[in-house]
Amino acid sequence: MSFYSEFMDAAATQLTQRSTAPSLTAYKDGQVDAEQTLANITQREYQNYVRDVRPIEMQLIEKAKTDTSLIDAAYEDRDRSNQLTQGIVDRNAGRYGAALTPAQMQQQQRELSRSTTLGGIQGIADARIAQKDANRALMAELIDIGQGVNRASLGELGNAAQNAANRESAYKSARAQNKAQTYSTLGTIGAAALIFGI
Repeated sequence: MSFYSEFMDAAATQLTQRSTAPSLTAYKDGQVDAEQTLANITQREYQNYVRDVRPIEMQLIEKAKTDTSLIDAAYEDRDRSNQLTQGIVDRNAGRYGAALTPAQMQQQQRELSRSTTLGGIQGIADARIAQKDANRALMAELIDIGQGVNRASLGELGNAAQNAANRESAYKSARAQNKAQTYSTLGTIGAAALIFGI
């Protein structure tokens, strides 16, 4: 199963569980309590991450550290390649009726052994480089995804803090405006009382 399909499966699981989970909306005095609702959502998201995503991340991190599948395949290919090359030489000799002297056959075996050994060494060396690159790429993708999630979370926390600051500022402004309006009204009533001698 590929890296992305595992994450997509985890996301689908989360969506299914969200649709059957109890409501996260919190109420206070008959109205939606935005702060508690946000806290509930944040807690549920963290629980979902720990349950569904973290195990996959840990498996992928372990894979990025220890995976040798390309190198193992190169060893298997080397062994198969030796057998296939020997079979090709034998078939060609039989097909064209080549009769080799013992010295020619010995030289042919040496040449075949040398070329397959060198080819196998090159294949394994290439597989080691490719494996290292694949493991590093997987780790880089995991880091990139983690940083993206972190950036998104910090952005949401920043938005929530900004919204709370805006609400507090609006409340203070409304209080000050109400106070000013009350004093203005009292001043107007007082002035009217002086003018009309009430």
